[in-house]
Amino acid sequence: MTIDEQLLLPKKVAILYSDVKREYFTVEETYLTEEGADIYASDVAKYVEKMGIDVTTIPGDDHMAANLVKFNPDMAINLIDSVRGQSTLGSSVPGVLEILHIPYTGAGTLGWALGTNKFLMYQLLQTSGIPVPTHQLVTSSTDAINPSLRYPLFPKLNYEHSSIGVASDSICKNERELRAKLKDLFTTFKQPVLIDEFIAGIEVTAAVLDGINTKVYAVQRKVGEGEGDVVTFDKKWRDYLDMTYSKYEDQVLKDYVKDAFNILKMSDYARIDIRIDGAGRYYFIDPNANPFFGPPKETHATYSMILDMYGVSFEETLKRMFLNTLEDARGDHNGWH
Repeated sequence: MTIDEQLLLPKKVAILYSDVKREYFTVEETYLTEEGADIYASDVAKYVEKMGIDVTTIPGDDHMAANLVKFNPDMAINLIDSVRGQSTLGSSVPGVLEILHIPYTGAGTLGWALGTNKFLMYQLLQTSGIPVPTHQLVTSSTDAINPSLRYPLFPKLNYEHSSIGVASDSICKNERELRAKLKDLFTTFKQPVLIDEFIAGIEVTAAVLDGINTKVYAVQRKVGEGEGDVVTFDKKWRDYLDMTYSKYEDQVLKDYVKDAFNILKMSDYARIDIRIDGAGRYYFIDPNANPFFGPPKETHATYSMILDMYGVSFEETLKRMFLNTLEDARGDHNGWH
């Protein structure tokens, strides 16, 4: 790190993390994806401290604003995924930071709100020329299914990421299987469901690191020999299946990813999942603003593991995010995102 870069780094950083209590979560799956948020925040804090920066961790609870005012940081790392167990309330956190005039990493209020509505993201991408699967949003298990949709179909929760609700029965070959899966999702999670035409082929996940020169690092992700090569919730969170990754170089795909990043009002970093069919056609299936973030060795965060594969260390990632966030703040005094 050069002397000039050291001078541009923040002197004080607050790391915000989800206030995770079991009673906040109506479903165990959503709780499991956030359990240990305080530990992961501490893992990040250790790396920030090594950079000579005064750092503290603050939970996203009723006292967050008061604790931020007391610590008075130069900027915040926003690792909050939900407020009182609800991901859709996460957009309130950037709002608080904007009111307090604290620059922060990740998506702003609009970008976060878009990120918790897959159907809306699909519409924005599709109208901007970025391919997504043929799809339909349903609000009950008895809604009529568009007859133009071709089986197999893949229903998924509209508001959630992290493979929540994805299981071995998610690839539905006929209407009977689809209705059973829809009933299960609506009964358990009580939220709209987005139905995709399932894209047989390979899955690529692309990590974006924003800056003067926005970089895209793409890898093919493989989860085994099972049907569809799909990351189910159990594989990801209960079985801890080791997924394999290999670099995937495609400039056309990278350009699409950069466009998606901008269209969806993401900032600083993101991770976007894409299916590629046997004819080489892309289908954007799961854009993630503010994906799980932490040092790869301690947290096994997919985002950081991808960057590490490309020789970008977690320390370098933090430095670039700090410089980008503070540069944005200096260039826009009415808000950073």
